[in-house]
Amino acid sequence: MTFALKYCRFPYVLAALILIGMSELVMAQTSSSTMSEEAKAGQKMQNPLYPQIQLPITYNYNPKLGLNNGSQQTEIGFNPIIPVDINSDLQLIVNPMLTYNHNANNQQVTNQYQPIQLATFFAPRYAKQWYYGIGPYIQTPASNTNNGPKQAGLGVSAGAFFTPDNWVIGAAMFNSWGVGSNISGGTANILNVQPTISFTTDHAWTYNLSSQIMYNYDSKAATNQLTFSGGKTFKVTGYHIQWQVGPTYMVTSNPYSPKGVGAYAGLTVLLPK
Repeated sequence: MTFALKYCRFPYVLAALILIGMSELVMAQTSSSTMSEEAKAGQKMQNPLYPQIQLPITYNYNPKLGLNNGSQQTEIGFNPIIPVDINSDLQLIVNPMLTYNHNANNQQVTNQYQPIQLATFFAPRYAKQWYYGIGPYIQTPASNTNNGPKQAGLGVSAGAFFTPDNWVIGAAMFNSWGVGSNISGGTANILNVQPTISFTTDHAWTYNLSSQIMYNYDSKAATNQLTFSGGKTFKVTGYHIQWQVGPTYMVTSNPYSPKGVGAYAGLTVLLPK
């Protein structure tokens, strides 16, 4: 447990050092932005608490999965971000997470429709540089043990992001507690933290370093996958679209998780307000 938590804390330390080291740079920027329209849209799409509908599709390829590293995993995610106005001061940001895994080992293929996860954030409607929110988290039970935990999950989700011109720095997280006694497919007692830092150039090129930390309270095991990606934002018929590609690396793994180097690709559409 000590070993897992040691590496689980690494992204927090990294994020803190980055914040301290870059504070003078970002605060020195003038209020007159030189970012293009596409660059501003690209920065918004790096902020999961920005109050505008985002439709991101992600692809992760993990070539070493399982006890003997003999499986290859293709993971496809659809995680829309949908803001809902509550009153003149408050909004609810809804973030359903839909994940499909395709695992292949020689001639054996397992298709996994992961449990539906729903993170929500009550957040101020108007923000300039700081975006933050907190709300309930819900996870549905898996349809069968091959698809994940048969437990439901209830908990809390939260996030905070600092967004001066060109930058997005912060983290989102959810903490889930398993509901129900059926743990044949695993447990819903998990902590998920996603620190991120991104820089978008004035001409709409975006570079992102992020981490996905997962800690299972029952098995006392942590995984931590780093992703470094880059891509471009462009506009088509009134819609801003951003593509991102790059490598991933499992800093911390367990016997059943992916290991080593993988690949990431993402495509996000920002709907007009």
